[in-house]
Parts: sequence; C-alpha cells; structure tokens
Amino acid sequence: MSRVFFLFFIAFQFLSFHSLAQKKSLPEWLAAEKKNNKLVYVNGVTIANDTDAEMPTRITVELIGTETKKATFDTFSDKGNFEFFLRPNAIYHISFEKDGYLTKMLEVVTDNIPDKDWKAGFSLELQVSMEIAVDGFSEELQTSPYARCMFSAKTKKIEFDKAFSKESKANWEKERVRCLKK
Repeated sequence: MSRVFFLFFIAFQFLSFHSLAQKKSLPEWLAAEKKNNKLVYVNGVTIANDTDAEMPTRITVELIGTETKKATFDTFSDKGNFEFFLRPNAIYHISFEKDGYLTKMLEVVTDNIPDKDWKAGFSLELQVSMEIAVDGFSEELQTSPYARCMFSAKTKKIEFDKAFSKESKANWEKERVRCLKK
C-alpha cells in the first residue's frame, strides 16, 4: 500500500513540476499576480476535430494596443492543456497552431470591463477545436479572429460574441467548400 502511495506521490510531483515549468516559461505579462484581482484566467485544451483527441499545439498571445507584446509557447501537456492570465484595458489575439491543421485565432477584449465589475477577476474556459488543413485555405482567414470574447454588461461575464462567431464560421465553411471544389 505504501508503495502505491509513493508512486502516486512521484507521479503528482512530476505533473506539478511539468506544469510549473510551463507557467515559469510564460512572460510576466501572462503570469498570475497574487495581489491583482483584475485578471482574466484563460485555461483550456486543444482537440483535433477529426478525432476529438486532445493534442498539443503552439500558442501565440499578442497584446494589441499602444504597447504591443507577443509571446509564443507550447501547451504544457501532451493533452493540449494551457493556462495563462490576461490584464485589463487591452485587446488580445490568441492563435492556436499545429502542423497539418488550420490556425485559429481568438480575440479577447478586456478594455470594456468597468472597474466595479472586476471584483475577483474572470475565468475563460476554452475548448479549441483544430481543423485539418485544406490546400489553398485563405491565410487571411487564419490570421483574423475566428471568435471574439468580451465582457457582457448584461451577464457580468466574459462571453463569446455569438453574431461574430456565426459570421466567422460561415466564412470558414464557404472557404472550405471553395478549396474542396478545386
């Protein structure tokens, strides 16, 4: 029994260390701050839409605005898990890339959140479905936001802009059909 406990303990330590290594590799502007409650905690997983299997990807987070910053890192597990923090008063473009799949970009807007609504911060949980690459698929669509999230004054949460997502998805589907007709 103690041997089983010891093995679980070693496995837990390894997983904790592996997760910490990814978090430590994040730049300061994407890491947690203990005394800052004005953060958006972004976490999730990337999956292949053809198999529904979780998979690792490369993630690029770009801060858009007067001060532009960019960081690129890999998901911190073979299961495609990721986590990082976004600051207020900004627009972020988050790209998910993997060889053989189309690049998807998410836009997260934090510049429309009133100070009084921050309280303990926000959480944004994502499941990013990666689509198999199609020859000739528009680079412009892959370098433009596929979806947008922003604060809703009605619900007091960060939510997906459904109208934007619907239009974007229709544009992607139209482009896929165009590419497959070739």
